[in-house]
Amino acid sequence: MSRKRTSLSAVLGPIGSTPSANAAETATAADPSRQRKSPPRRPGIKQQTAYLPEAVHEQLRLLAFEERRKMHSYIMEGLDMVFRARGLPSIAELTEDGNGKSETEG
Repeated sequence: MSRKRTSLSAVLGPIGSTPSANAAETATAADPSRQRKSPPRRPGIKQQTAYLPEAVHEQLRLLAFEERRKMHSYIMEGLDMVFRARGLPSIAELTEDGNGKSETEG
C-alpha cells in the first residue's frame, strides 16, 4: 500500500494566499542553514586556517610530539617573531586584559 504524497497546497495553503508566519517559522526550524549561528565558544578568539605543505606539517607535528607542546604554540611563537621583527606589539601586549594577564594564558 503506497502513501499519498503531501501536496504543496496542504503545506503552503491555497494558491494566491500569503504564507502565514507559522509556515515561515516551520521552514526556518526545518532548515538549519537559516537558523542563527550559536555564539562563539571562545569570545575574543578568531579561528584562522593555515594550509601547510605535508612535509612542513609532519615536521611541526613531530616537533610538537617530541617537545610535548601543541602545534598551535609554535605558530603563535612564529607570529610573535614576525611582529617583533617589524617593530609591532607582541601577542602578549595585544591580548592583555588590564590585569597583567593575557587572554591566551587562561
